[in-house]
Amino acid sequence: MYQRCFDNAMEPLFAQGETPRFSRFVISDDPAWESGHHVHDNETELIYVKKGVARLIIDSSLYVAHADDIVVIERGRLHAVASDATAPATTYTCALHSFRFRDREEHQLLQPHSCPVVSAGQGKAVIKSIFNELSVMLPQSKNTLTSSVYDAFAYALTVLYYENFKNAYRSEQGYIKKDALIKDVLVYLNNNYRKKITLEQLSKQFRASVSYICHEFTKEYRISPINYVIQRRMTEAKFALTNTDNSLAEISWRVGYENVDHFAKLFLRHGGCSPSDYRRQFKNNVSEQEHLPSFYPQENVLF
Repeated sequence: MYQRCFDNAMEPLFAQGETPRFSRFVISDDPAWESGHHVHDNETELIYVKKGVARLIIDSSLYVAHADDIVVIERGRLHAVASDATAPATTYTCALHSFRFRDREEHQLLQPHSCPVVSAGQGKAVIKSIFNELSVMLPQSKNTLTSSVYDAFAYALTVLYYENFKNAYRSEQGYIKKDALIKDVLVYLNNNYRKKITLEQLSKQFRASVSYICHEFTKEYRISPINYVIQRRMTEAKFALTNTDNSLAEISWRVGYENVDHFAKLFLRHGGCSPSDYRRQFKNNVSEQEHLPSFYPQENVLF
């Protein structure tokens, strides 16, 4: 027998009416997964590394997250996530919006200049349990459960992450000042990757030479502007292949390629297999697995 009484008069953590809401839930276990640099203007991401090693670049700083580590990527942060080649990662990501702690700015969970990666400590078993439950419930629920059920999970996770990061080691790492123009170029490419973009257009758009943009962009993000656009398109194509039944022609068009054969060749070159093979390998089949399966289809965007 056990009983514990709670003090309901305690001051709440969140500002009135500004508690976390779910916007996306993502399972990633493609051994070759690499998101490419991108930014979310209205979401904060809570990541849990189930197994393996994930490498993250957040605002120009490199972080390495191992199994049972948790990660916070606050809105507006340029970031990229990749699975380690020698220890492929499985990660769960909850993207949240519309929350504000009483003592912080909207969507701010971390203290200024604190490390965004820590080992799950307080409530570790609960964090793992929530992510496991979401990974089973969402693919099977067919949207029959109300959003309030999932928002309750979002509330619990946000508070648990808050408690774990409350005393996180503070560092200037992750807040390195960058060339503002090059950051603007990346944001522009991230927002317009579906459109036809040339280096000459970028040069006119940002009033800088092609050589300067290419050199500084590649130096900052370790990829050329054009290859970034291709990578961004391939990333979105993978989501579409594994979470929709859209034809290859429609997916090709939606990510910016009018010629489906050209799209298929690029996908094979950058992904290591054809779009059709990728769909067969990673299509959302969670409902066919046993409870708490060890294999989760890659990039299942479940919200």
